[in-house]
Amino acid sequence: MSSVSSSWISSSQRFLKDPQKALSYFEKLLKNHPEPKTLLDYLNERRFILLLMILEQSQCLRKFLLKHPTEFQNTIPNLWYLRKEKEDYVRELKELLSEGDSDEKFSEKLAFYRHRELLRIFSKELLGTAPYEDILNEYSHLPDALIEVSYERAFKETADKFGKPMEENGKEATATVIALGKLGSEELNYYSDVDLMFIHSSDKGKAGNLSLNDFFQRVFQKVVKLMNTQTPEGVPYFVDLDLRPFGKSGPLSMPLRSAELYYESYGRIWERFALLRARHCAGDEELAKRFMKEVVEPFVFGPADYKVVEEIRLMKKRIEAEAKKKFIKGYNVKTGEGGIREVEFSVQSLVILLGSKTPILRESNTYRAIYKLLQKGVFSAEEAQRLEESYTFLRKLEHRIQLRECLQTQVLKESEKETFAKFLGFESKREFEEKLRETKAFVKSVFSQILPEKEEGELDELQEAVIMEDEESGTEILKKRGFKNPRQVFTLLSDPLYGTQNVHFTEKEKRLYIRLIPRIVNLVQSSQNPDQSVKNFFKFFFNPTGRRVILSEHKREEFLEKLFTVFSLSDYLSHLIAKNPDLVEDALTLYRDFPKEEDLKREFEKYRETLNLSLENLYRRFKTVWEVRIGLVYLLKEEEKYEKLKKLFVSLSLLAEFILSNLWKDLSLKENKALLYALGKLGSRELNFNSDLDLVFAVKDMKEKEEVYGKVKELVKFLTAHTTEGYLYSVDFRLRPMGSKGELVPVLDFYKKYFEREARTWERLAWTRARYISGDEKFREEFERLIESFLFGKPWGEKEKREVYDMRMKLQGVAKRGRGVIDLKLGEGGIVDGEFLIQYLLIKEKVRESSTIKGFEILMEKYPKLKEAYESFMFLRL
Repeated sequence: MSSVSSSWISSSQRFLKDPQKALSYFEKLLKNHPEPKTLLDYLNERRFILLLMILEQSQCLRKFLLKHPTEFQNTIPNLWYLRKEKEDYVRELKELLSEGDSDEKFSEKLAFYRHRELLRIFSKELLGTAPYEDILNEYSHLPDALIEVSYERAFKETADKFGKPMEENGKEATATVIALGKLGSEELNYYSDVDLMFIHSSDKGKAGNLSLNDFFQRVFQKVVKLMNTQTPEGVPYFVDLDLRPFGKSGPLSMPLRSAELYYESYGRIWERFALLRARHCAGDEELAKRFMKEVVEPFVFGPADYKVVEEIRLMKKRIEAEAKKKFIKGYNVKTGEGGIREVEFSVQSLVILLGSKTPILRESNTYRAIYKLLQKGVFSAEEAQRLEESYTFLRKLEHRIQLRECLQTQVLKESEKETFAKFLGFESKREFEEKLRETKAFVKSVFSQILPEKEEGELDELQEAVIMEDEESGTEILKKRGFKNPRQVFTLLSDPLYGTQNVHFTEKEKRLYIRLIPRIVNLVQSSQNPDQSVKNFFKFFFNPTGRRVILSEHKREEFLEKLFTVFSLSDYLSHLIAKNPDLVEDALTLYRDFPKEEDLKREFEKYRETLNLSLENLYRRFKTVWEVRIGLVYLLKEEEKYEKLKKLFVSLSLLAEFILSNLWKDLSLKENKALLYALGKLGSRELNFNSDLDLVFAVKDMKEKEEVYGKVKELVKFLTAHTTEGYLYSVDFRLRPMGSKGELVPVLDFYKKYFEREARTWERLAWTRARYISGDEKFREEFERLIESFLFGKPWGEKEKREVYDMRMKLQGVAKRGRGVIDLKLGEGGIVDGEFLIQYLLIKEKVRESSTIKGFEILMEKYPKLKEAYESFMFLRL
């Protein structure tokens, strides 16, 4: 190092953390330099120390200088007086770029220029040649220029390929790039993404064969590509578009009018904060002015009413909760307590709250906003000065952290405090730590005074985790509380605030919901099936009507307890009420018992008179309403469990029978000598939720069949067709003569022959549950005699007993199997065993009873052992 004065080296010691390493970087630079003597001749003591500080403090600038060793002496000469505006950057970029550059070469030159200018601006900071506010401002106009030249290139290429974009009125369509975040407020970090939004003038017009939306989508896709491309010189700037309307799912570019409608209809409080920093960055400046005047100002500076204040208070809660998050590796300068975010939020909140009535306060830049708040007496002179100094200190520290590894990070590690103390010019680590402590304390005190918390109690740890989207902590908390799928549950808990359900909650709803989280979790934990109940709860909650009911102050406690019983015990009923939450309030308050037929009749007549629905949807709506009512009564009514279960079966069967009987009339089948019978669960009046209907039809003769067949097909279609209100029932015809291959509407003579010659033993069992639903009464008497003859007129001895046994074994063979799997229906000792047993004995004893449950009760007198079987059967039906 004989080529450099020893006094320079000695003087540099106090500015460097590791002088030897810094000197080694300098030696590498000399080796890479094409004419090292020119650099040595250019250096003086101050420039030498500056160069060593840059090489030591920034990995990316060190890499840049080692690759381009002449740039230091080319960049520094004008440092003392030169301040560049966007126009200067654009001019220099156009001199650097060539028309024939490929996209890759274009992006590479942008990245080179960015790092060269970063070298110049960081040098200004190290030498203190300009106020820090001015340095940030100057640096923020650098990406403006890169975006401008990228936009010009993308627009020209797209227009050359498809044609100029023209609006319907004959004017050329234009677009603008709006800067947001720190770029928008002209205080961009040295190593940061750039937050952008793209707006075009209109969607009414064409560019060749392209719509204007498609044209500008292509333009901005190209802009993003040019900016995001990784090159040998690095990346020009990473573009972040998440702040645009509808976020990641929204269009890349939006017409001005659509943007206006979006913020009028969907704009949320955090978007007010985002648009507060909106600024023209590139493209059509006049369009940007219109955007600012027509969209930004009315939205951001709308009335600061109670709702806005509460929304900002909730934002503050979230920032507070995130600030309490402990970083294992150190202190987060941006989001930690007393950090950058608290300064920015404090200033921006005051600007938004006061700016609606005081236009002079409408300012996005933190430094200028502090000064304006001082002018209006919001801050004292001392507060304003200390806040500005605190913000500058924190931003300088953030920049040093980022520049060291050239990463977008803000965490100050304990092990690196001494290093950054040296980088920032402190005499010792202790002095640096004291400055940091004082700064954090002051910032925290200012932040705490912004909308002090109401007396609503502290947030618990799970509420904090949800507010700050801390999945790791939230999952751990839920795991400790016994949830089997804690990560999934935490996602569900977080979705109302930040989820992807395409459901927009108001900030008031969010605030009420946050207060409700502990109650929800407690109810989930105390339910019989926590993981199922939490899923069902959120299906209900994401419906706007369900949300209104849940968040209703005067009903909340009782309502939640009852609802969670439903959510825990019945997926089917939970699905119904999630789709129709408006039914729940009436069901819980007006209906405390199972319905009688007159209840159904009275309500159905009311539906016909008052509801403006098609006949298909009227029936479906009626069924849904009563299923919800019946289900809630069953789950919430205090009664002996088996008695309640029997009433549930009867009520659901009564509902299906009522619907089928009225349909029979509505489709004019009452005029015919035809019958509708139920078998299966409906026949035995033991219908459950979502059960199929086993139906059979019969007609008196072939003449009737010709007239009835079309009506029956219409009835079946009516039952099974899906409409906006769903479907009525699934229908199963496999129990009719000949099964699925048989006729839909057999005549009486066919039944006689079939029962006499072809029907098998299992069909006699099935027809024990045959029950009349609707049709001609005289024909019914004749058909009933035929059924009784079929059931009891033939022998019922050992042969039939063996057939029943063989068939039962066959069914057991298809039962579900596996470790820990028990098939309650088909398995040994299951529900079908009970049904077969009763059906067999009913035929043996010649008892005409369609209900399995009543069959048990009748036969217990003769077969006492059936009492124990009955208890087991009812248990399985629960």
